[in-house]
Amino acid sequence: MRGHTKLVTGVAFFCNGGRVVTCSRDKTLRIWDVQKGTLVGVPFQGHQDGISSVAVSRDDKRIVSGGSDRTIIIWDVESKQKVFEPLVKHRGEVNSVCFSPDGKRVASGSDDSTVVVWDTGTGRPLTTLKGHRNFVASVAFSPDGLKLASGSWDRTIRVWRADNVELLFNIDAHDNYVQSVVWSPDGRQLVSASFDKTVKFWHTSTGQQIGQPCTGHTDDIHSIVISSDGSFIATASDDSTVRLWSAKTHQQIGQPLEHSNWVYCVAISPSGELLTSDGSGYDVYLWSIADMLKVHRHKEELDSKQEADLVRADVLPTPPSEGRVRESPDTSTAHSSLMVPAISPETKKDRIRVGDNGKNNVEDILPIDLSNVHLKLNHISHQNKNHTQR
Repeated sequence: MRGHTKLVTGVAFFCNGGRVVTCSRDKTLRIWDVQKGTLVGVPFQGHQDGISSVAVSRDDKRIVSGGSDRTIIIWDVESKQKVFEPLVKHRGEVNSVCFSPDGKRVASGSDDSTVVVWDTGTGRPLTTLKGHRNFVASVAFSPDGLKLASGSWDRTIRVWRADNVELLFNIDAHDNYVQSVVWSPDGRQLVSASFDKTVKFWHTSTGQQIGQPCTGHTDDIHSIVISSDGSFIATASDDSTVRLWSAKTHQQIGQPLEHSNWVYCVAISPSGELLTSDGSGYDVYLWSIADMLKVHRHKEELDSKQEADLVRADVLPTPPSEGRVRESPDTSTAHSSLMVPAISPETKKDRIRVGDNGKNNVEDILPIDLSNVHLKLNHISHQNKNHTQR
């Protein structure tokens, strides 16, 4: 999906799954038809500088965006007009915005190290949460709307009561910047991604870490998103890949989705069958991940069955002549991911404060017809490699 004229910095699916909204350093928001791969209407215009983050309300009626102009704008989707004049309180770039589940509040995190909660009915700030010692890179309401999590470049995650300034707990989470945080759909876990190249899971009642981190990325992780059923997550990284991970085992699912350069943002469709990500420049890629997940779930079922068999074998006597061999299912079937080619002269320095380590991995460009979508899409060959926002 092509149309932005500068770096794409954020992407979000509408709850109906038929559209996505993107934001860009070109100061615009754009809505896209997923099936057609085409722009819906005209771009949203109103920010005075690049846009850093975008989110959609659960009823699909409003969008919120925040950017380098230090403002937050709440938009009416149908009219593409601002509901209020830009909301002003932050003293630095707005890095992250999100709606509460009921749509009555918006939270924003900023370079000024604060989190502000806004009333979407009046456009007025309700409270300012202070305590982080560096940029706030990510904010997220819990599924019940009672808590608010913030991830910061001070390497911590803070969990607050959403209705006041009470800090519930502070997690010394990572060895480098915390760039993205999300809640599991049941609200029992927080998941965080960091420039230390790991993903970690946390108990939301105690702040204790759950299991081992997800490891495999070889460069900074910018964005993380969790599926609507909570079974898997996706991460976007400067190592030029998007990777899927099991929320149960914390192991990587399938092969990395290779890009031609760094990847800044990622989103999963409500059905869990599609994924979108930004490319090396101004495009948005659409991937079909249904087959990859099908292979993974089949493997998990086999592993669970084999583990149950082994438990029974420990209880029941086994004749000496019999043995039990665990065989791994064949997961070598490569899934063909679908994307739009993107080539951009924009450098990594233009988008984040770290050095360039991207590689060109695009191969075998083929025209493919996906569900009557007449677009030329890239066929990415998934190679078996050892790979470990702002």
